[in-house]
Amino acid sequence: MYLDFSIQGDELDRRMGGGLYIGQIVTIQGGSGEGKTLLCLRLAYGMIKHGATVAYVSSQFPIREFISEAESLGYPMFNEILAGQVSFITSVFLLRKSRRATLDELLSLEEVKAKQVLIIDSMHSGMFKDFDVVDYFAKLRKFSEGRIVITTLNPSDIDPSSMSKIRELSTTIINLTSKELAGERRHGIDLMKYPMALKSFQQAIPFRIEPGRGLIVEISSVS
Repeated sequence: MYLDFSIQGDELDRRMGGGLYIGQIVTIQGGSGEGKTLLCLRLAYGMIKHGATVAYVSSQFPIREFISEAESLGYPMFNEILAGQVSFITSVFLLRKSRRATLDELLSLEEVKAKQVLIIDSMHSGMFKDFDVVDYFAKLRKFSEGRIVITTLNPSDIDPSSMSKIRELSTTIINLTSKELAGERRHGIDLMKYPMALKSFQQAIPFRIEPGRGLIVEISSVS
């Protein structure tokens, strides 16, 4: 079974093969400013527009800033949060009672277990107590049974041996890149590990970021 994330006037779903299959853990990796949160918001917005339920865990935004950021990018989720279709969990939860939560505590929340999609943006040592990235990814792999789990991380924050294990445990790996070209920041999505695509997909997808329109796929040949 696949979850549709298409939205009108946006080619991202077609370039990525037409949907994400349930039962996978997706790792979105990239450096600071390369679009990890943007891609999470775009995927979440597309899926909720097709009726999916999402739990979004953010280490970056309190809820008001998250709602504002999503709105500014053209991916508003305020009504879906109010209706319970989207559960937004902030670092306030993760740091409650003057201590960090464990991943098990997060995964045991009914508002997380009941959702079809779990997004953790981003996975790093400051989010959880007794953080062991390999152990956590093993737990997330198990939790992804019957769900889609999406995590973001910066590879420079994780040692090479752990990154190797993460790539092994991840069902899907999406690498984000960016570079300056002719005075402009050019972004790219690289579908490094992308099994079980619903349709043919384009491995390298160039994109730009526009206020109010979010992630805009650049014109290029489709493989």
